[in-house]
Amino acid sequence: MKKILFLCLIFMSLNTNAIDSNKLISLNDLNILFDFKKNDWNENVLFLIKKNSFSTVDNDSDTYYLKTIFNDGQIITMPIFSNNIVEKVKFEYFFDYNKSNLRTINDHFNSFKNFCFEYFQNEKSIQVDISKCN
Repeated sequence: MKKILFLCLIFMSLNTNAIDSNKLISLNDLNILFDFKKNDWNENVLFLIKKNSFSTVDNDSDTYYLKTIFNDGQIITMPIFSNNIVEKVKFEYFFDYNKSNLRTINDHFNSFKNFCFEYFQNEKSIQVDISKCN
């Protein structure tokens, strides 16, 4: 139940018009995401999609992806599991963005110790891939 409440608070806090570091996932929340097992993740996502601001994303995986819908866009959270352990988490942000938002994302995720990230952008979205550094 604690993890369900955690997920609700994370994704509800993303209900914003602009990206700034206090609206991006925190280090503590990211650590909790990396503690999920595949079954726990899927069960929590199934609970959350009962709310209007959440839905699942169709994919070819046995893992649910969570789509969070907010005022001016959406975020898709995609954990990648290996042997039932989170290997990587991908966030795909769909919103109107600019160079300031990219700088905010870069600065925010660079501040996380023990995590490595890279981001990719196209005309529709920014994808951030996060993994634990060795």
